[in-house]
Amino acid sequence: MIKLLPTKHLLLISGISALLAIVLIALPDEETIDNNLISLEANFEVIDQSQLMLQDLQKLTPKSSTIPLTTFSPNNTNSTYDIPAPDALVKKSSPATFKEQSVEVKSGDSLSKLLANEGISAQDIYKVSLADKKQKTLLQMRPGQTINFTTNEASGELTQLTLILNRLDSVTFERNDDKFNRTEASRTPEVVQAYKEAEINNSLFVDGLRSGIDQPLLIELANIFGWDIDFALDIRKGDSLSMLYEEKYLDGEKIGHGNIIAAQFINNGRTYQAIRYQTEKGANYYTPDGLAMRKAFIRTPVDFTRISSKFNPNRLHPIFKTSRPHRGVDYAAASGTPVKAAGDGKISFAGKQNGYGNVVIIDHGKGYQTLYAHLKGFSKGTKRGARVQQGNIIAYVGQTGWATGPHLHYEFRINGTHKNPVTVKLPNDDPMPKNDLKNYLPYAKQVVATLSNSHSPSFAQKLASLKE
Repeated sequence: MIKLLPTKHLLLISGISALLAIVLIALPDEETIDNNLISLEANFEVIDQSQLMLQDLQKLTPKSSTIPLTTFSPNNTNSTYDIPAPDALVKKSSPATFKEQSVEVKSGDSLSKLLANEGISAQDIYKVSLADKKQKTLLQMRPGQTINFTTNEASGELTQLTLILNRLDSVTFERNDDKFNRTEASRTPEVVQAYKEAEINNSLFVDGLRSGIDQPLLIELANIFGWDIDFALDIRKGDSLSMLYEEKYLDGEKIGHGNIIAAQFINNGRTYQAIRYQTEKGANYYTPDGLAMRKAFIRTPVDFTRISSKFNPNRLHPIFKTSRPHRGVDYAAASGTPVKAAGDGKISFAGKQNGYGNVVIIDHGKGYQTLYAHLKGFSKGTKRGARVQQGNIIAYVGQTGWATGPHLHYEFRINGTHKNPVTVKLPNDDPMPKNDLKNYLPYAKQVVATLSNSHSPSFAQKLASLKE
């Protein structure tokens, strides 16, 4: 007799049978598997890291030094990860920073001393000096000048140095790899025409300065008219002067003056005019008619304090107390004061001569001759046969020979005849070439008109009274 299984066992067997049936139905056969393979294709591109742009690296750089852990999800197929850029690459790509500094040159300073105090290496100082080896501008720095320089903050290297010579000129040394290149720069100031006038009641310099005329301009004015006017002896109260000249401006600020364009001087009732003009021989001053203001001779060949003895054919000699002609002028001056050649010429005598003591005689040609006596000594090169130019120092004031005090005895001779050096009419210098004169005359007329239109009413009235 067959023994029946319990009900629980029958239910368990039925469930297992049903599960196996489901599994057999759900599993595909081998052919189906082969026909449902998924094809994947990946393309890889090799990228050169050096071609990466900095901004691309920065996009990949994590915002914090720690990467948060995230739960991996099989379905999260779009996850991305940041890759940090190497520190060395970021540092190398950063722009360099520079530091600009400035120092003033003081007495006793040198380039090496100034730059070494500012932390510049000896190698960089040497390289800059090497670029200036020929010109030696850096060796000739003067107190008050300024040095501007720039350094690389990261490396400390000197990259640029500029020496400011003055308001207009500078020299710059700029680094190029391992050496420096030298360049010069000059700024051009704005030149403006200006006008000044003055009336003399004391002296040229006192009244000129009081009228706002700079001292260098007054010195230039005295040089222009110095062949016609002795500013130590000829000046009279009420004399007047006027001038057109150049003023220089930089960035709206006056930095100095240029040349005197034209000038006029009223001396003891006589009027003198001078106009500056450039020729092939250089710039000189001429009268409105084209005659040179420069004369063949200087009126006074020494800076003196007073005339101790005038030209006098019947003078009483101070030592012998007899009537002896004084054929020259005695200019009292301190012993050792330089004596200048009155004009171009050739020394015909240099030595001792009776009561004149040490003497120099110069032949100027065309019958002109000058003599200088009682000299302390001769300058280097002063000897017979030597050629001299107007203004050259030939000797020094002394008291040799028959002299009661230090002074220069000066004689002026024309064809052997003694003339009064103070009043003799001096010959003009070489005339202006004809080709230049043709262009000069209309220019001079225009300049004279500009000068006249600039006169004050009182100055114009004084000129008008002299013409009456």
